[in-house]
Amino acid sequence: MKPEYRKQIQKFIELGLTEREAKVYITLLSKKGFTTLELQNSVEIPRTKVYEVIKRMLVRGICTERGKDECEEELKKRKALKESVTSIFSPLFNENKDNQYSIDFVEVFNDKEQIQNKYLQALKDTKLSLLTFNKGPYVCDNSDRLKAQAREESKVIKRGALCKNIFEAGELQGQDWLLKYVRNQSKLGQQARVTASLPIKMVVFDEMKVLFPLLRTSGETNSISMIFIEHRELAVACKMLFSFIWENSEPVK
Repeated sequence: MKPEYRKQIQKFIELGLTEREAKVYITLLSKKGFTTLELQNSVEIPRTKVYEVIKRMLVRGICTERGKDECEEELKKRKALKESVTSIFSPLFNENKDNQYSIDFVEVFNDKEQIQNKYLQALKDTKLSLLTFNKGPYVCDNSDRLKAQAREESKVIKRGALCKNIFEAGELQGQDWLLKYVRNQSKLGQQARVTASLPIKMVVFDEMKVLFPLLRTSGETNSISMIFIEHRELAVACKMLFSFIWENSEPVK
């Protein structure tokens, strides 16, 4: 586990968790689910001890266990989502696969400050719509960045643009700051819904620009790289995907 997590571990210990429970809990927050073996490798706790820690956390309601039937149901949902995504993007690919394009419209950012600045500038340019698949990892990992994003997003809303945001249920339940942010922005006019799982982190600006994460290497749970693409056809296709999941999600309560 990364050294920078020591402060967070200490805070959980002060709340009544053991050091091993704190390590497991922080690791569980990094993605939707883990097997016992994955937890063991991530937190560097002997397998027999991991079982003991998880059992105590389940009893205390700190985490939940998913059975085989639940996993199979989730796989069915993901298969259906995959098929819907394929039906949306395949025609776009087939139509344009023989065309030659310049890659001047593609930018890649690896630094959180650069990503933050690019996102804020894109918000300032947004006039019509802002559509977001909102899931970690997050660039706004401190109060200053979060306030700056909330401020610019509120300006987008005040300009009359349509702002819709879809969140993963597990992340809203596990991060109080995120739920507070959602409720504050909803008061300003941002529409928010929740779904069990999102296929990707994504932002679509004015049906013209799209922001995606790049794949991270194993273990880099707190790092993030983003690719910014200015391409109308891609943005429109992403909007179609967003609309499909929006119609199949629930309002945030």
